Amino acid sequence: MSAVSKPRSSNIAFSLLTLYLSVLARHPLIVKACTSGALNFIQEELAQRISGLRAYENAKRRLRAASNVNAAGGEDNNTSNPLLRALFKVIDKRVLQMSLYGLLVAGPLNHFLYNILFRVFARFPKNKKTTFAQLLAQNLVISPILNSIFISAMAVINGTRSPRDIAHLIRTRLLGMMKVSWVVFPSVQLIANKFLPPLVWVPFFNLVAFTFGTYMNTLNKTRLLRQKVMDDKKEEEEEEEKGQTDQ
Repeated sequence: MSAVSKPRSSNIAFSLLTLYLSVLARHPLIVKACTSGALNFIQEELAQRISGLRAYENAKRRLRAASNVNAAGGEDNNTSNPLLRALFKVIDKRVLQMSLYGLLVAGPLNHFLYNILFRVFARFPKNKKTTFAQLLAQNLVISPILNSIFISAMAVINGTRSPRDIAHLIRTRLLGMMKVSWVVFPSVQLIANKFLPPLVWVPFFNLVAFTFGTYMNTLNKTRLLRQKVMDDKKEEEEEEEKGQTDQ
């Protein structure tokens, strides 16, 4: 009697995971940076579409382009570089920026911060007290740093340039983000410590962080869309009042 073979898809997934883990063991910094860049690319794309921000901005862009064409009597050529114009028709600029943030900032920073944490606690015996202290350090030191940088990056990508405005966003949004993080990540870290070998912690934490980041990014995009709608409505009302005054 022949043995029951595993589904082909599960074999492929296992082979890919094995390959990823082997490359991760040899080149941890590069793999973590590339993984963060790829996941941030997908995260930003999903957040823009789920929140409705992409559809709203595309509709505004089409209206603006049509009005420019009518006013100029020809094609709208606001973007001088044809390569950039073609690229941004396929991929939103902020998706690329978010991907670069993951590749150059979030991935490497995550790697170095957790390396420091693991080195510090490697000197202590592995018991419940050490695990609890490590969880406290992750959630009270590392997580606020990473979340503050994430909020700052999101603000810059969404058009905020003033350091004062970025600091205000961190002050007003970090605590709410940390509350959600403190509910989610201690449970996730305990599950990893108890049931998963350290070898698969990186992909497991990446998956959880991707889900959490997509959720928070979508919330930020929803707030931004609401503000944009209010600002556009106010601008239209002011233009109408100005037109009536001129008449």
